[in-house]
Amino acid sequence: MSSDTQSVLDDLREPVHLKVFTTLTGAGYRQCPACENVIDLVKQLKERSAGLIDYEEISITEDPDAAAKYKVERAPTIIVQGHGIRYTGAPIGQEAAPFVFSVVMASNGAKNPMASALPQVIFDRIKKSRVELIVTPTCPYCAQAALIENALAMLSNGKIVIDIVESYENPDIAKKYGVSAVPVTVVNGTQKIVGVPNVAQLLAAMT
Repeated sequence: MSSDTQSVLDDLREPVHLKVFTTLTGAGYRQCPACENVIDLVKQLKERSAGLIDYEEISITEDPDAAAKYKVERAPTIIVQGHGIRYTGAPIGQEAAPFVFSVVMASNGAKNPMASALPQVIFDRIKKSRVELIVTPTCPYCAQAALIENALAMLSNGKIVIDIVESYENPDIAKKYGVSAVPVTVVNGTQKIVGVPNVAQLLAAMT
């Protein structure tokens, strides 16, 4: 993890808890390589966060009831608890930095880039929405879209839930929405936005 990342982590203010769902077996190994990548990432964040980032690993194979409680069926999955953000698939490559920035935003809402631009009355007008963002680890535009949508979810007081889906690990989801290039944002399973969405597009799809 770079010194730039450590500098970002210095902005942490409040505790952030991550629920990390993997395929950890009773024998102590994880059945998916991406699960190992995710655990390595969150371990590093925990170690460098001065105790402000913590995580709980839950095995979808060993503890299916706990996974079902959070409606998790795939591994790896990360939930940034209490902030409406879920990652289905590992946030690696180009997606690692926006994931870290999003965790910092969850800890320090004052640093949310949209906090001053979007009054709360805007969120009062939108419907409760589930947003799926289809990404790949090599796409720089996906990283931009992830930051925008994660920031909106955190400002919405629970009205927006965002699920960032890594398409290489979850090709069936990409196929379901006819994704041929990324990023693609799907709002409530029907409205599709191709490319990096602007905030107006996103909010219009939720009203």
